[in-house]
Amino acid sequence: MRTTRLLAVTMLTAVLVGGCTTTQVGVAPITSPDTSVPDTSVPDTSTPAPDTTTPAPDTTAPAPATTLAPASAPPTTVPGPPCPGASGIPAGADISATIHGDIDGDLADDTVTEYSLKGVPHVHSLLANGGESDVAVQIGLADHVTISFEDFDYALGAVTKPAVAVLAVGATKAGTAVYTFLTNTVHYCIQPWHTADGKMWTGRLASDGPYEGLSCDTSAGHRFYATNKAVQNASGTWKVTQTVFHHNFTLIKFDKPLPSITVPDDPTVRHLYGDFSNCDHPPLFP
Repeated sequence: MRTTRLLAVTMLTAVLVGGCTTTQVGVAPITSPDTSVPDTSVPDTSTPAPDTTTPAPDTTAPAPATTLAPASAPPTTVPGPPCPGASGIPAGADISATIHGDIDGDLADDTVTEYSLKGVPHVHSLLANGGESDVAVQIGLADHVTISFEDFDYALGAVTKPAVAVLAVGATKAGTAVYTFLTNTVHYCIQPWHTADGKMWTGRLASDGPYEGLSCDTSAGHRFYATNKAVQNASGTWKVTQTVFHHNFTLIKFDKPLPSITVPDDPTVRHLYGDFSNCDHPPLFP
């Protein structure tokens, strides 16, 4: 039995405070009556000489017309940088598999292709809207990795069905394998998950003991993924440790490991904790 911890989300509310402006009205000055003596002198009736001076031309250049800027500029969308592999799958690629599913959450199926170029495995994404991206996935010891979809963010009753993640699995020695997940970045470029220090994250499957695996459990309308490790005690029992993880785009985030449990020695321990267990991908090892 597994324990699932619920996370609380705290919402912050911003409050805007308005201000007031007061304008004072001025008072016109009062003037005293005019007590001066009127002018009784004889007016001048002579005709003034005409002004024959030619005025100088005005050579001042007129000010250019100005256009007032709008009160607020319309919003602009700054496009992100082009994704690696935006030009498509290169010539000479050795294509291994093509799968179709919604990886960007627009409810339209996209195309994901695995290929090898010069011995390096790649995963290529072609979105339904035409956007393309590509990334090398150098895990395992082979020229190719296998790809499949995992409904990682499954949510029962969601208005919009969440996008699926791509699971890439690389073969290693017999009885073991490595894997990683790939999803889109904020610019819709497919990339493998990475840790906080920027390194690509990989998980491990080991059926030869100590066991390592991946468990997928659905509870309360959500799916929970956890890494497993089972180490055998001197008594023959097994100490099992599980760590639930989630992601923010391509950044993987780990919860605190669940309390360890002790299980009796049994052949099912290997299948439960040393392989894919209850995931969309079937178990690798018989």
